[in-house]
Amino acid sequence: MRARVGLSALVLAVLLAVGLAALAACGGKKSSAIARLSKADGPVEREAAAAPGAWADARVGTSYFLGDAARTADKPAVLEIVGGTAAIQMQGNTILRFGGGARGAANRTISVEAGAVDLSGTGSFSLDIGDVRLSRNGTIRITAQGGGKSAVELTVGEAQITSLAGGTIDLVLGKPIEIGLDVAVTPLPAAGDDAGVPDADALDAGVPDAAVVDPASGVTAEITGKRAEVQLPGQTAWTPVPAGAAQLAPGTKLRLGAGSSARLVGRGTSLDLAGGSRVTISESLEFALEAGSGSASSDLTGSLALPGGALALKASGTTPATATFDLGKDTKIAMVRGTGKLTGAGGSALDLNRGESALLQKSGVIRVLEAIPGYFDFAVDVGDTLTIHDPRGTTAVKFQFGGKCTQGGIVELDHDTRFRTAKVSSGKESANLLVGGGSWAYRLRCTSGGDEGAAVASGRIAVQRDAGSRALPKAPPSNPIFADGRTWRISYQSQIPSLVVSMKGTGSSFRLTLAQAGKAETFESTKPAVTIPGAKLKEGTYTFWFVKDGVRQDKVSTLVIDFDQTAPQVYIEAPANGKPWPAGDIEVRGAVLPGWAAAVETVTIPIDKQRRFRASVQPPGGAQALAIRLSHPQRGVHYYLRRPK
Repeated sequence: MRARVGLSALVLAVLLAVGLAALAACGGKKSSAIARLSKADGPVEREAAAAPGAWADARVGTSYFLGDAARTADKPAVLEIVGGTAAIQMQGNTILRFGGGARGAANRTISVEAGAVDLSGTGSFSLDIGDVRLSRNGTIRITAQGGGKSAVELTVGEAQITSLAGGTIDLVLGKPIEIGLDVAVTPLPAAGDDAGVPDADALDAGVPDAAVVDPASGVTAEITGKRAEVQLPGQTAWTPVPAGAAQLAPGTKLRLGAGSSARLVGRGTSLDLAGGSRVTISESLEFALEAGSGSASSDLTGSLALPGGALALKASGTTPATATFDLGKDTKIAMVRGTGKLTGAGGSALDLNRGESALLQKSGVIRVLEAIPGYFDFAVDVGDTLTIHDPRGTTAVKFQFGGKCTQGGIVELDHDTRFRTAKVSSGKESANLLVGGGSWAYRLRCTSGGDEGAAVASGRIAVQRDAGSRALPKAPPSNPIFADGRTWRISYQSQIPSLVVSMKGTGSSFRLTLAQAGKAETFESTKPAVTIPGAKLKEGTYTFWFVKDGVRQDKVSTLVIDFDQTAPQVYIEAPANGKPWPAGDIEVRGAVLPGWAAAVETVTIPIDKQRRFRASVQPPGGAQALAIRLSHPQRGVHYYLRRPK
């Protein structure tokens, strides 16, 4: 964008916290540099404030102070603002002055007297016609054009100019404007356009103090907060909108600052926008989002334009379709209710159901984030708590409602039991969800009148990447520990091993005391070593000590016994995962540690004395995987999955 400013020279009052502010505090003494020459592709000169007209060669590292000027020959140079985040690239044949120069510029200013400079960085700066803000590492080019005028052009990133009257102008690439000291803002023709120069009446027009919108037609808006602005059709200035109700005409743009929000309603579609959002209302009263986040709902069908594509919403019966959106580098869309269709600029398309989400890139490419599977590997009755051992590590689970919801319902799945970031899937009698690795909480909520009530069933489900193919641990040998005052930890895999507890020293009689939870058991021996059978031990924490020849020993030790959660408990030998199943029944065989029971669906599989099991079962009906159920009184219910491919 090119903005022409009616000045004898464009004066850029940069907020130099380190340089110019320090000078003002020191009564104008040249105590701190404003800028420093960091790069020179050709000759560069410096004119000191104390010696007007006396130009001297400047080398890389030369500092410039208040009142100094810099001049390039036919090659560019770069000046860095001291202590700031801005850089000034001077083009060839350019003169730049740092305040207090021959043109009478005020302190704390920078003036482009000839040629052109590029101001780059991120932050706020000031023109004497208002403030300029650069964001996303923006760059503006300032060119002295003679005749008392200069041009400002946005070349990279984003930039805004806030006029002295409070109106804000967005500098947009390819859309020139002209702005003068009288705060007139008029579109200028871009390069190659046939439009002429604006007339004098347009240049004299002022920026209104507040937005004036058409009260009879357009989009209904409810504004909350003090930082809402609109750009009315045919204008380039942004003007504030007071909180409350308003009507926005077709072609209006709305943007919201931090702490403000808005709800827009048009053509049966409502749009809830958070701070930082920006939207354009089309001539057909549809919404085109440019930035921000929020949600969109439609009672029938609605359309929402997005960077790189669009989203079409389709309600289900009397329930509106609702989607959330978050515009950043890409746009994330998540369906909350109903269905939608996401389309990309390149012809890509994706149907979205409730609970599904996708990412829309500005190029039009669509990437699926969360999809509701149309199949299931394994079915579970809601309310059950279980662990799934899946060689893939991700399982398509069908949650069966069991008649708990007459009008259907939704299943919410989340790592957090408060379900603040839950995955959601809906259905009449069941709902499918793709459950990844880890531990999850889930709940069923019934739908009634388009809303969901309290949970009617809940449980926990964990998925582990495990094929159940590791060999089972063998019976453990006895473990030696010592009564030496230390803490001993025994982690067992299949069963608690026997312990041999010893102490140093000699004597004729030894009594070992083993205490847990206020109860103690003693073991007598004629040797300083006592064997405790594993069957007498259980998980938990013990303390133990010896009495030798009737004298209690000082050293009291601690014993911690726990179960090794990483140890295999089940071994599945057949069927092999990933190999086609034979025609007819499927042979299931394997082995377990003590305490486990085996089944497939409702068929119990007997376990022999060697803790092995074998059975022939029918292929699963509807499910993609065969689920072998293993249960244990302490370890819970576990399902081991096998797929034919």
